[in-house]
Amino acid sequence: MTQHLTPDELQSHIDKLPRMNIAHLPTPLEEMPRLTERLGGPDIWIKREDMTGLAYGGNKARHYEFEMPHVAEEGYDVMINIMDYHSNNARMTAAAANKIGMRYILVLRNAANRNVQGNLLVDKILGAELHLLDEYQSGDAEGYATKLKEELEAEGHKPYLIQDHLFPRIVGMVGFVQAGIEILEQINENNLKNVHIIGVAGRSLCGLIVAAKAMGLDWKFTGVTVNYDVPLDGYIFQHNEDLKKALDLPVTFEKSDMRVLDQYVGEGYGVMTAQVNEAIHIAAQTDAIICDPNYTGTAMAALIDQIEEGGFSDDETVIFLHTGGLPAVFTFADQLAGFKGKI
Repeated sequence: MTQHLTPDELQSHIDKLPRMNIAHLPTPLEEMPRLTERLGGPDIWIKREDMTGLAYGGNKARHYEFEMPHVAEEGYDVMINIMDYHSNNARMTAAAANKIGMRYILVLRNAANRNVQGNLLVDKILGAELHLLDEYQSGDAEGYATKLKEELEAEGHKPYLIQDHLFPRIVGMVGFVQAGIEILEQINENNLKNVHIIGVAGRSLCGLIVAAKAMGLDWKFTGVTVNYDVPLDGYIFQHNEDLKKALDLPVTFEKSDMRVLDQYVGEGYGVMTAQVNEAIHIAAQTDAIICDPNYTGTAMAALIDQIEEGGFSDDETVIFLHTGGLPAVFTFADQLAGFKGKI
């Protein structure tokens, strides 16, 4: 039988890793009373990871508290990142790189000839060195970035191509093991019972699962997939032992720890469904919560649908994990407004 850790004991495991203060913490845990009333189901709360600061906020701020010290200490002098043109990750990595004075090269798929709006605009303002790939080039974005890396190495630089490293896949989980300690304190302060956390199926939920298991908590978890092209086995589940090793913990996450909902993706990542569009408007017009079209909007659509279909028990306290993504709203302005042009 696994011996459970106290919050202080779990914190001591996290504190063994280098860390710098980037995120605005703790983020609020708030009620969503009007959405709760509208849906007539369990009490809904929201963990506001959209309020972490760092260029409009998001869950990645917790990641970079651990990743940026690692990159700097290893002597890298330029970061290279491969993302989609509307990526939240791309924006927040640019901001974190600025925090440590690191040169940042951003290779963006399907970005050529796009309007400079949303995350792409913020990338530009932050000074990222943008490589805007067309549809043809995007098919081998990894090869394109590798060539850039080799050119930099020939010039005497030490480039850090994020996609080549295991550490970035782990620190996102580490940051949310930390968040689990934070959420526990807030749950206790508000005397919440029978907790069920829902959010995008990814590293953030995995970190919370590990925190809950390490501290012996009975929280339940539901993850919502947002992408057909990134199987969860390779993206998160195969790294459960890596996280366990990194933090020297007696437990880790397993597939069975998370209910996964994959029916809300629609046509694929970056293509907003009518259901997601409606969910974004509902969250905004009830409790003034803005969700993004790719991640939190999909998770919000799942939350609303699941409550309407009886997917949660009425005696549960449902906590929605809002992982940010606000600038992407502007990229999808025409769809969200329902038409093109001026109002």
